[in-house]
Amino acid sequence: MKKKGLVLLVVLCLLVATALTGCSSWGKDKQKQGNDPDNQQPQLATMEVVLYFSDDQAMYLVPEKRNITIEEGTGDEVLATSIIKELIAGPQNKELHATIPAEAKVLSVKIKEGVASADFSKELQSKHWGGSTGEGMTLYSIANTLTELDSIDKVELLIEGKKVESLAGHIDTTVPLERNEDIIKK
Repeated sequence: MKKKGLVLLVVLCLLVATALTGCSSWGKDKQKQGNDPDNQQPQLATMEVVLYFSDDQAMYLVPEKRNITIEEGTGDEVLATSIIKELIAGPQNKELHATIPAEAKVLSVKIKEGVASADFSKELQSKHWGGSTGEGMTLYSIANTLTELDSIDKVELLIEGKKVESLAGHIDTTVPLERNEDIIKK
């Protein structure tokens, strides 16, 4: 009888030791996964940006401040692309008007020597409502918005990766656009 009790006690101790060791290493594996840099969630930051939208008379651009969330340490090209997406989304202030057709997409923004090359889908041109005033509002809302970033002085417009002579036939877009302070409502 004593022998059976001793064997049972040894088996029981082995089972407990195995269970504890297994649980202990499982917890360590989970802990290792949590410390794995490839498994980390990106750190997000909120940034205030200034977007320019048209007033109700299409005479001036009006600044609208907006908070956007981006990954911490994001470069200016990614930041500029996010800003243009916000511009395409339109104003939050109901008294202001969108300057970019909602169907348009920003494909990329590249920055070189202070010039941002903003590449848009063809809908920026094909869905544009036209007119010299509308064209000016669109182009300068893009230029003034992007030149809010310190790294951008001028904006070159591209449609599907190519330069175009104009957006709607009135303003030369073969040369980069500079910021236009005169069109901003004071």
